[in-house]
Amino acid sequence: MGDFNHGHIQWTSLQSTGREDQEFLNLVQDNFLSQHVLEATRGENVLDIVLSSQKEFVDNVKICEPMGCSDHNQIHFIIKVKGERNRKIRYRKIFHKGRYKDMREYLAKIDWNNTLKNKTATECWNILKSEIDCVVDKFVPLKKQGKRSKKKHLSKEAIRKIKYKQMMWKTYRHTGSEEDYSIYKEALNQATAEILNSKRSYEQKIAFNIKHDSKSFYAYVRSKQKVQDKVGPLEGSDGNIITEGFLMAENLKLMSTLVRCLPGKILVYYQYLRLSSKGESLTI
Repeated sequence: MGDFNHGHIQWTSLQSTGREDQEFLNLVQDNFLSQHVLEATRGENVLDIVLSSQKEFVDNVKICEPMGCSDHNQIHFIIKVKGERNRKIRYRKIFHKGRYKDMREYLAKIDWNNTLKNKTATECWNILKSEIDCVVDKFVPLKKQGKRSKKKHLSKEAIRKIKYKQMMWKTYRHTGSEEDYSIYKEALNQATAEILNSKRSYEQKIAFNIKHDSKSFYAYVRSKQKVQDKVGPLEGSDGNIITEGFLMAENLKLMSTLVRCLPGKILVYYQYLRLSSKGESLTI
């Protein structure tokens, strides 16, 4: 799948006019590949295509409206893969609906003096923890955990304008008139502006509320990270590569003890570690 930029190929009749287009078409046919996009993806040309080794692998191909300011249409399709889906249903406890009065009555009936008699502190803790887990499972109801929304930054108004933009795109594709295209472009601009405003408002909200809800702030920041933070592998002073987490932590701890800060300068002892980052060696 991708933008192959061969707009002179007629995929319905498998004909082309340009030399490079004909060479690409011959390559597709020689390798017995199936091309599934038959409608224009940019203007009147089919530039973005989906290839597969078997025609049955791809189904329900739809050409949708462009995303953002792009002049290429979106391509939605389904890839058919055989396999068993292991759907694990997850539940979470609803503590605000717990029967706490029944919990207290249940725990009050336990003879704690005899239960914890002649027990060590660890054994007492394990018994207490076991009884608490038991009453929680018994008196706190469960609720099926659904999928969390990944579009928290979108307001209701932004979602409404996105749906209106999609509806105007379908209308334009059906009629092909310039008037409907102008209405679609106006809806696109309004939806884009509303998405930016909604995102900005959400970011300001979680930033101002970081002292009371730091979890939402850092969850949003992590969702925007393209590269996961990672330390290591490390190269020790003996030249050996260290990959195990515990050993890397011990070597970093050793390095921190070898660095002493003095007024105006930092003295680093000759024993050192080199941190490998993105294929480069950074000498500390």
